[in-house]
Amino acid sequence: MIFLDTSVLVAYIVDRDSNHGKAVQLVDSIIAGRYGSAVTSDYVFDETVTVVLVRTKSLRSAITSGQLIKESIGVISVNDIIFENAWKLFKDQESTRFSFTDCTILALISANHIENLATFDKELDKFYHAIK
Repeated sequence: MIFLDTSVLVAYIVDRDSNHGKAVQLVDSIIAGRYGSAVTSDYVFDETVTVVLVRTKSLRSAITSGQLIKESIGVISVNDIIFENAWKLFKDQESTRFSFTDCTILALISANHIENLATFDKELDKFYHAIK
């Protein structure tokens, strides 16, 4: 299983994104079954459609992106337990500056035993590999 972060989803959707080519290659490998099923979270969904709206200035593009995500990958909801675990991670940060959404990703990956994280966020990727 692979968890898709906002950075990958936005790069895949917005062809002007500097990581668009890498995102297309990654999504192609996910479609080919290299990582098993793909999932994201409701928080990442929110962040993705918002960033697409801001970058493209097109509500239609944001809606189309949201539909694509909903129809093609699983969307895991952040429940109360994940929320509290993410809040603890967020509050206890010392050498990192993760967003609260990033902390929910880490909490979801841990709770659901997700093996892979697709992200272009170097700090998040580095931390994920360190705790894995």
